[in-house]
Amino acid sequence: MKNIWCNLIFFCLATCGLTLQAAALPTDLSRVGQAKLEVLWFDIYKAYLYCRDGAYRTDSPCLLKVNYLRNISADDLLEETDKQWQGKVEPEQKQTWLKQLETMWPDIQKGDSLSFYRDEIGVGHFYFNNKHIGSIESDVFSQRFLDIWLADSSDYPELAKKLRGER
Repeated sequence: MKNIWCNLIFFCLATCGLTLQAAALPTDLSRVGQAKLEVLWFDIYKAYLYCRDGAYRTDSPCLLKVNYLRNISADDLLEETDKQWQGKVEPEQKQTWLKQLETMWPDIQKGDSLSFYRDEIGVGHFYFNNKHIGSIESDVFSQRFLDIWLADSSDYPELAKKLRGER
């Protein structure tokens, strides 16, 4: 019986340690690039990309931080994400991910930030105003989410280049 309790305590401590690790934003990253999205005459957000070695690679940890310059509802964020994944993510997978995001994302007020950190094993962690709000344990999700901002095929290729430090 003593071994069972020791194992249970060890498991709880290990699990708590992993949760605490995911809850903190990384501090060992260097800025790669930054960009501002403007649509017509509206400022939407300023985005910043940080990576370990100061260069973006699709297989390395990175942090995308988006500082919003206007109010945006969670529904609008989900709708735009759905639109960005159109034809790039299988419909069933997209709906699964959107449902997960719906449970995490809050309404955004001007001045708020929403950050996404892809860790060493590809798990994606979301932060609202630097506080952990949830994670999705899928390296495929992490890459598809980052592709919205960083892929050459994004809706805003000039913004992607600036974020990747290419301009």
